[in-house]
Amino acid sequence: MAGRPVDAARSLTAALDEIERLAGAAPSRDRLELRCKTLITLALTEFMLSGVEAALARLSEAEVLVDELGDEALRARLDYQRANIHGRVGDLASAWDGLEGAVRRLDAFTEREQCSVHLSRGMLAFELLRPQEALESFAEAARLAHDLGGVAQEFMARHNEGYAAYLLGDIPRSLAGMALAEELESDVFTGPARLDRAQVLLEAGLVKEAVEALHGGLEALEGDGHDQMRAEFELALARAHRLLGHLDLAASAAASARETYARIGATAWAAKAMLVGLLVELDRQRRTRRGRERDGHGGVTEHQDGSRQTGERQGELREADLREADLVRRVVGVGDATVALAAAATADELAETATELGDSELADSARVVAAQALLLAGDPAGANTRLLGLERVSTGSLSDELDAAVVTAMTLVATGDLAPARRILVRASRRLAAGQEGSASLDLRTARAVHGARLSELDLELAVPRGSGAVLEALERWRSATDRLPSLGRPDDEQLAQLTEQLRAVRGHLRGEGDPEQARELHDHASRLERQIRDRDWALSRSGGASRAVPVRVREAREHLGRADRDLVWFFRHRGRIGAVGVVGGRATMRDLMPADRAAELAQRIRVDLRAAATHHLGPLAGAVWSSLRSSATELDDGLLRPWRTDRGLVVVTCPELSALPWALLPSMTGRPFTVALSLTSFTRRAAPAGDAPRRGPVHVSVGPSVPRASGEGRTIVGTWGEVAHLAEPSRRADLVGALARPGVVHVAAHGTHQVESPLFSSLVLHDGPVFAHELQPTGVRADHVVLSACEVGLTSPRPGHESLGLALSLLSLGARSVVAAVSPVPDDVAATTMTRHHELLAAGLPSDEALARSVAETDDVAAAFLNLGGQHRP
Repeated sequence: MAGRPVDAARSLTAALDEIERLAGAAPSRDRLELRCKTLITLALTEFMLSGVEAALARLSEAEVLVDELGDEALRARLDYQRANIHGRVGDLASAWDGLEGAVRRLDAFTEREQCSVHLSRGMLAFELLRPQEALESFAEAARLAHDLGGVAQEFMARHNEGYAAYLLGDIPRSLAGMALAEELESDVFTGPARLDRAQVLLEAGLVKEAVEALHGGLEALEGDGHDQMRAEFELALARAHRLLGHLDLAASAAASARETYARIGATAWAAKAMLVGLLVELDRQRRTRRGRERDGHGGVTEHQDGSRQTGERQGELREADLREADLVRRVVGVGDATVALAAAATADELAETATELGDSELADSARVVAAQALLLAGDPAGANTRLLGLERVSTGSLSDELDAAVVTAMTLVATGDLAPARRILVRASRRLAAGQEGSASLDLRTARAVHGARLSELDLELAVPRGSGAVLEALERWRSATDRLPSLGRPDDEQLAQLTEQLRAVRGHLRGEGDPEQARELHDHASRLERQIRDRDWALSRSGGASRAVPVRVREAREHLGRADRDLVWFFRHRGRIGAVGVVGGRATMRDLMPADRAAELAQRIRVDLRAAATHHLGPLAGAVWSSLRSSATELDDGLLRPWRTDRGLVVVTCPELSALPWALLPSMTGRPFTVALSLTSFTRRAAPAGDAPRRGPVHVSVGPSVPRASGEGRTIVGTWGEVAHLAEPSRRADLVGALARPGVVHVAAHGTHQVESPLFSSLVLHDGPVFAHELQPTGVRADHVVLSACEVGLTSPRPGHESLGLALSLLSLGARSVVAAVSPVPDDVAATTMTRHHELLAAGLPSDEALARSVAETDDVAAAFLNLGGQHRP
């Protein structure tokens, strides 16, 4: 009699009367069991009609009978009903006790009922902030539902298992559970599930993917009756756009969500939307202040490990004003006080509202926003008061934790407590690395670094006044954290392998398809497969047996530079300028170099001109193109490299403005050995261990189809190395993957592509199809030196948080010691000549950076597209 409690109560009461009349006619135990079961059922009806007291009175009657009978199966049903009623009135602790009693006696229930018990326990565990218990219950409910064929229950269980994993910080397991739920053909309304998955993607740092998922979810909410759900999607979109720096879009989405929540009376949710709107306004204040500061910049330099000098000329930075007030202004900023104070007052009101609603998590969020606003208003004491009032409710969110760390560190700076602020930043960097470590996906590891972007900027800002040594430590702390993590240790995955084989086949058909309509369909099919592969890749957790990177301290890395006879120049962006810290002749120096926008413009001109020179028959335009290229290269050289006054080989660590730059075209780099490294310690870690005797390992050569000179190039390289070399022709994916997983030298002469939007689908084309970057993750890479004689596979797609992805960088992140790859197209004849000469010089004993520098200098200028990446290979 669902939905008709009065009728149900009348029938159940009549049943009790009938049971009483059976006294003497039916066995006593059977009658008592039947009466007990009727009372347990009646309790819920009484609750609906008369409230909790009447319901508990019925359960007390039933409990007397359970005690008399000593029936544990009936006690289990009594406990479950008691949990149900306590849960409905918000007495969650009593509800939990009841459910635990039911779980201890699960054999009393049918398997279908056991599934319901676990689902109820999981949902209650969510309410009680007990995600581990939720995870366990949902996992068991999913198993039972699957065995019973209960698709709707399995969908609910698997999705919520994924959400519980998210609350525990296990992003791969979270995405895996949600993906399993999506595969089920269920009639369940999927709006909440889509929203949860988008929130997990945001936490993972996959912000663009989260935006796509949120827009897809909004489009699926057709018809009326979904106002709250639409507002939740819009609120998540506001958070995502804010992370991307799209402040207008973020403000619009937050305002729309707030209006909807206010209209339907969702007070707590309206407060959350208002908080996001306040954060967007504070971001605007900071952006405006940074723009004014950039326009009036005067730089700071430090010479030779600590002796500061003043200078207005290019190449030197004038003395920083190290007074506390100046440091606070630079780190915290000074916004429009009226706007900032108004934001703080609003956040304080929202904190009070949240406290009244009993929402400690929301109250803490509001206090953090109020603290940020008060900092911008120049009231650090007030900000500190707000932070001291935090209840520190753990949300299980790494991004929330790191956001709070930023505000706490800024407040400490504003109150003059610089040492504790720096300690918070160090701890935060370790926490971010721990959050990245659990994934077996290079994509996921690099994406999550977005949550450390503000922390790394703050760390650098605090380091600059302290000098070059502090700056080097700060840069190392945040740059390419994935390079210091344990190896991926990813298991083989049959589903991923099948999807990849399908993608390989589709890509093969696409290359030979001449019909535009068919080509479009194949392209769409490839895009769908790529999305499925990424979904599966994100869901794989790192196995416990993965090896850890060898830790290297900055001091040890500087000593290694001396032994390698190399200097370092590490570029970074700071307040609208390109600065750098160098280690030249063993001594550290920091310099302000040039405006960041100008450096980025020149670097882009060089890339465009080099591409034109390499891929087009320019005819009479050749002179103009090369004149433009050399002019830009000279200006960039004067701004970035000549100030260091060194002619030794270099280790260069770039910033996004200077990525994928053909450095050998800069006049002072002609014929000069250099390595583009991920970081100083990364360069050191890739060196052969001290004391190891040089060894000549195997040389594997793969060649691709449709490269006219590939076979000849391969045979020449094999002849150079002799019996240790092997040419695989026709070249197969399995042979190349196997060669990369072993020590030695690997050369690939094949066409390649860099996928800008999906860099892990960058590929090399062999005779049995493309080899994708993501396919190298299960086996890892142990090759000492990898030479990619292919177009553009040295390109990368930068990500927030000082991370990038691409084929060459994937090889390095997966374990290669050094990689040679091109950052723009190179004609086949130039590539073949340059690479065969590179191997001749390597075989003669030259280190890889010197061998490449000489081979580039001896051939065509377009060969400057080839870079020695990662480390220095010494054969």
